[in-house]
Amino acid sequence: MPKCSRPSVEKQLSPVKALRKCTDLEKSVATIAVIFNNHTGPDGKLSKAQAKDLLLAQFQKFIKGQELKPKYKEIISDLDEDKDRKIDFEDFMIMLTSLTIMSDLMHELQCITVKI
Repeated sequence: MPKCSRPSVEKQLSPVKALRKCTDLEKSVATIAVIFNNHTGPDGKLSKAQAKDLLLAQFQKFIKGQELKPKYKEIISDLDEDKDRKIDFEDFMIMLTSLTIMSDLMHELQCITVKI
């Protein structure tokens, strides 16, 4: 995936005054939105191939080890088919959430919070 010539996500978010009083969760969602928008075309959507590239580049630790899981294969193979179909932010968030839920890293994080 070609690198975006945009400023860092942090720099892009810094002028948004409302974010200064946001929670960590709100800032995280804003970060996801900026990253998504940095990779979309003029229509505000990603091709399936772009979505796959973005996940492989920006979500590596969460998808690591998932390659053999049927649900992961289903999600990724769907991105390989019908490359002309576009993915909007809502679809991207649903896909991201699905991959997060089944992630080994997510299970590890849950175990840490239970111990604390």
